[in-house]
Amino acid sequence: MAERLDRGARRPSAAAQERSAAPAPDGASSAPAGLTPDDYADLAQRLGRSRLRQRLNTQIYHVAGDAHQDAILFGLSRMLDIDVLAERTARLLGIHRWGYRNFMDLRLVEHRLAHPRLPPALAGLRVLQLSDLHLDLDPALGAVLREHLAGVEYDVAVITGDFRNTTDADHGPSVTETLTLLSALRPPVYAVLGNHDFIEIVPPLERAGLRFLLNEVVTVPFQGAELHLGGVDDPHFYRTHDLAGVRDAIPDTGFSLLLCHSPETYREVAGYGFDVMLSGHTHGGQICLPGGRALVSVCDAPKPMQAGAWQYRELRGYTSVGTGSCGVPLRYFCPPEITLHHLVRA
Repeated sequence: MAERLDRGARRPSAAAQERSAAPAPDGASSAPAGLTPDDYADLAQRLGRSRLRQRLNTQIYHVAGDAHQDAILFGLSRMLDIDVLAERTARLLGIHRWGYRNFMDLRLVEHRLAHPRLPPALAGLRVLQLSDLHLDLDPALGAVLREHLAGVEYDVAVITGDFRNTTDADHGPSVTETLTLLSALRPPVYAVLGNHDFIEIVPPLERAGLRFLLNEVVTVPFQGAELHLGGVDDPHFYRTHDLAGVRDAIPDTGFSLLLCHSPETYREVAGYGFDVMLSGHTHGGQICLPGGRALVSVCDAPKPMQAGAWQYRELRGYTSVGTGSCGVPLRYFCPPEITLHHLVRA
């Protein structure tokens, strides 16, 4: 399936080839192995220099301990290692092995994504969604995921953020695991960054064929019609998303599908007139009580929008409970999923 880039979006490889070496933005003067000043210049053009500077500085502050991610369990996560506590508690209760089996028990969820504005020719388009991979948590999950993907038929694949498990350690292992995963995915494959992801993962993964949408839009043709696929940078921690810019790049009459790591932007997304939003981030709670009642909430969105299908005004949304897991390779009453969306006209 071919793609067309809407205005404001350029292929990063071509842009890098066309541009001569330029100084890296503030905070990026010493690039990690594999990244060049051209890579940073390309990211600055795509994300915007100010947003890239904000992201890079926040990454630096986060590694230094001056910028914190969510403080869960009434702030205990700032004082205790919640992951160690969860794992030891599971072992003490004798449910660790059960939780690990659940973590590996990937399920294919088929979702009928209906919208009254869907062009008739787009009916039948299949969108594969993976989310919150955290593949470096346990590399064994990658092999299981690739096996499950082998027989799944789809037209376009998307990944809605969080490639890495930790938020500040080496992202090399997660990049390596993702590169292996890409060999099991048929193009085109698009992605957005999550709150666990440093922007430095973009160039190596794009060189392998994954296309990130950094506040950008691509047009995916299907059966003579066009799906305008937009993606914004992380709205949860880095707050470098540009919903207005993405919406402006889509024709008023075009049918839009937005990738946004967290569903917490639902009000703004609906207000801008997007048709569909796919998200992740919540893990559906990951460790839940019977019935799927999450013990911990990690985003400011109503409960119905934190797992599965939902609707807000004219906006149709879906929040994946996650393909991988975060912190500990354990799940209870919240099985991980691979989601296959079937677009239909309501």
